[in-house]
Amino acid sequence: MPRIEAQPAALSGAGGRQADLAGRIGELSGRLASASSASGAAGEPGASEAISGFLSSWQASLALLSDSVAGLGSNLTAASGAYSGTDEGAIPAGRP
Repeated sequence: MPRIEAQPAALSGAGGRQADLAGRIGELSGRLASASSASGAAGEPGASEAISGFLSSWQASLALLSDSVAGLGSNLTAASGAYSGTDEGAIPAGRP
């Protein structure tokens, strides 16, 4: 049977990076939401509506992506804790 090895510190670090990235994607989503209100500056109703629809679609997509990346970060951090807990329980302190 092949050996399974996990590196909890690497998992935790990756979880933190994903959480940071999710926050940045969420910020971008918020900026697009506020930019949508400026679509009226296009001067033509059809163009304004098209720009608003485009920005709204991107904003929603980025919000969903942010949620997914945040979930991945949480899962990585949880896996780190689970692997650490398993290791500590399987190999008591003071034993090789």
